[in-house]
Amino acid sequence: MFDATLTFTLTEWLALTGLVQSVVILVYVVLRVRDWRQASISIVYFLFLAATFALQFALRLEDYADTLRQALWFARAMGAPLSYLLVMQVVRLTDLPEAKHFWVLVTVPVFILGLLIHQSSGELYWLSSMAGALSMLALWSRRDIFTTLRQGKGGRERYWLIIMLVSVNTLGLIVSFFQSGGAVSTADADMLKLVLGIAFAYLATTTLFRVYPAPVQLNTTFRVEMTEEEKALSASIRKLMETDKVYHEPAFSRAAMARELGVSEAVLSKVLNATFGKSFPRVLNEYRIEDAKRMLTDSTIPVQVVAKEVGFNSLASFNRAFKDVTGDSPSGWRSRYVSS
Repeated sequence: MFDATLTFTLTEWLALTGLVQSVVILVYVVLRVRDWRQASISIVYFLFLAATFALQFALRLEDYADTLRQALWFARAMGAPLSYLLVMQVVRLTDLPEAKHFWVLVTVPVFILGLLIHQSSGELYWLSSMAGALSMLALWSRRDIFTTLRQGKGGRERYWLIIMLVSVNTLGLIVSFFQSGGAVSTADADMLKLVLGIAFAYLATTTLFRVYPAPVQLNTTFRVEMTEEEKALSASIRKLMETDKVYHEPAFSRAAMARELGVSEAVLSKVLNATFGKSFPRVLNEYRIEDAKRMLTDSTIPVQVVAKEVGFNSLASFNRAFKDVTGDSPSGWRSRYVSS
């Protein structure tokens, strides 16, 4: 009689879990990104992360174990240099990292050469540890950008995403280093690296919606003909709102935005109306409410905290703005979302 029973080991279940998380993140980023340059390296990074989980699971195919193990080693070894580029991408966000940062990819031929020479597994893991350490040291040499990012407008979410990424990579390199010396078995190392990958994927999902927020459904067509200078100003306004998130500052005003962009309030008002078809306060509140709705999906965050985080001076003003934009109260919206 045919036996349809299929069993997985704990390692394989973890690999499947990580693969699903990585695919969800990839779909999330692809659907939410507006500019492909903004997410190109993120997509490549999570593709490689998904590959590590998929290859780990595929090791159950014992006839191809050696080839799969080598492919898994290569995919994991690419993690550190891609992490370096991802950090540079998250810092800039609106564009690719400068060309000088891509030097980190010179480690790729080293990885390939190591596979071609077919060194022992211990030497391969030592090689990837050293190459990865070089990438992390390069990040450490540029640690000033972390402080600048954390203190900048809208930089807190990106800062913590970077810290998580660096921490996971550092721990992974430590595991590889001990694995190369035989202090950690391959099975234990696989388990530890899976747990680290899953932890990062899980934490990333709670941060990525802030780094790559869904575009606010505002008017995206120009109501009046604009000059090239005005179109450039419109793009700068969107960057301030969607990347720098200036609306998180309760006191941010039209005058402050005009000073930030180096234009008069009259010019700013014209371009704002042409871009969004709405007044400055309305645009500001709609961006704030979009952020608030994402935070309200987490029932552990008090409404008062949500109001403060998205830029409102008081709970009363938050409630008024939320009802004006959505037609519902924050608590009412939350209760319906959580119960649905």
